Amino acid sequence: MAVTNIHQKFDALSNVERAAGIFDKYGDFIRSVIRFHIRNEPEAEDVFQDLFLSLVARPIPLEVQNVKGFLYKLLCDTVKDAYRRLDRYQARINRYTKRGLRVAENRPETGLISVEETKKMFDLIERQLPAQEALAVTLRYRDDYNTGEVAEMMGVKHRSVSRYVSVGLKKIGTVFIKTQGGGL
Repeated sequence: MAVTNIHQKFDALSNVERAAGIFDKYGDFIRSVIRFHIRNEPEAEDVFQDLFLSLVARPIPLEVQNVKGFLYKLLCDTVKDAYRRLDRYQARINRYTKRGLRVAENRPETGLISVEETKKMFDLIERQLPAQEALAVTLRYRDDYNTGEVAEMMGVKHRSVSRYVSVGLKKIGTVFIKTQGGGL
């Protein structure tokens, strides 16, 4: 019986070939497990790609005999991580919106002022942010589309929209703090 080195390192090409082989053999199983846990097709595709990249970065050890069981556990962990990332992102967005951006409320006494403030904020967003970030933030918060709808409208991945919105809000928050709400 030969002793194998469990810390053996493989080159990147070998890791890609091993991951591709696993996806060729177990691809249908992997997709069905992901679709069972994630009903949103773009998010499911992102998790599928994340799993492939994680298998390239950290291949399944050669001594694993139940590859399907190992993959199932890895898939469950990957899905949990994706939901945690999404929850953290949503929490950051919610904290940020409470600080600076507000959607105009429909109360008679504050309606006109809120609409003007909102218009000024989106004018600032359009002036200060690159086009993609400004469009993503505007569609998401002014036009009230969800991230998946914005991704479809812009023709980009869900993650790209999330990045555009996150980076855009951070940049506009910095500008807003510098102006302290005055002179928008």
